[in-house]
Amino acid sequence: MGVRVPISRPLLGAEEVKEVELVLKSGMLAQGKRVKELEDGFAEYVGARHGIAVSNGTLALLVALQAMGIGPGDEVITTPLSFFATASTILMTGAVPVFVDIDPETYNLDPGRVEEVLSDRTRAIVPVHLFGHPVDMDPLLKIARERDLLILEDAAQAHGAEYRGRRVGSIGHAAAFSFYPTKNMTTAEGGMITTSDDRLAERCRLLRDHGQESKYVHIMLGMNCRMTDLQAAIGIVQLKKLDSMNERRREIARTYVDELGGLEGIEMPVERPWARHSWHLFAVKVTGPSRDRLVGALRDRGVDARPSYPMPIYEQPVMKKLGIREFDPLWFARSGRGFKRTECPNAERLVDQLLLLPIHPGMSDEDVQLVTRAVKEALREVS
Repeated sequence: MGVRVPISRPLLGAEEVKEVELVLKSGMLAQGKRVKELEDGFAEYVGARHGIAVSNGTLALLVALQAMGIGPGDEVITTPLSFFATASTILMTGAVPVFVDIDPETYNLDPGRVEEVLSDRTRAIVPVHLFGHPVDMDPLLKIARERDLLILEDAAQAHGAEYRGRRVGSIGHAAAFSFYPTKNMTTAEGGMITTSDDRLAERCRLLRDHGQESKYVHIMLGMNCRMTDLQAAIGIVQLKKLDSMNERRREIARTYVDELGGLEGIEMPVERPWARHSWHLFAVKVTGPSRDRLVGALRDRGVDARPSYPMPIYEQPVMKKLGIREFDPLWFARSGRGFKRTECPNAERLVDQLLLLPIHPGMSDEDVQLVTRAVKEALREVS
């Protein structure tokens, strides 16, 4: 059977097409007033003073780190369970990522483990609101205040998620969002930095545009990572739909929990009382049968289920090419290169257990029922 329910799909319609057509007819295709409109609207939505649009989520992380002054000799604490860009952007600044194990229920960085890895070189923390569930930020904010550290929220998967009534992206010193097509809202490609720090915002704006203070006057080294008005036109419409699209995701998640919670062999993802999950991805933990056999059985039934990240970031092949051959299982860092980590048993166990089920606002009730029925049948088949 072919795929009947894809894991994710952008929800685009006539409004997005109309806005893109208007931009095409205007002749202003590069960064212009539409980008500014999206920046202002997204910043207001998040609850930050500034939005700085860039060409993708990876560059949102990199530009924010550079604007914060992160560089060689610095250490940046983060999670081993995330997309590779969370760590690669730290490495690109010349800094050392320091990996701390995760909370086995939220799958996010465990704030209780952070103090174990603090050093006189620690400059920042990059918590990732993985799959749309916010990190427990208060303990991290307390550490940051006490140690004069910077916090960059990796909110690439958490558009509209909330922590204790505040939207993610307004909690740390800055945040980075992705607008890739699979995200809760899209601009096809694109990213956004949010911050309420005026100086940091200005540095981000300079860095994304060759460090230009005015035309052909460059006061710092920067790059071209601007967003186009074509992308922004899509994003302006998507932002208006974001809350309703997220609510549909929440409806689907509730149905999954109601229908599948309590089944032997899988555990449902959690939503802490202080959190509002944006359900970018619905990740179940497979505790009984083979996760990979279960994926195969679901695909046989037309459900595009997938494993999540195949390994902790520090096990990625490229990490072992950064001057790394053998390392102590507790720590590694030589000549300011490579990475450090604590033991991360939760992350290492979860990479073999997490399974992603389809969740996106374009799913019909029939699609949702097909998924729940397929999961029940597949579990019986592989158990």
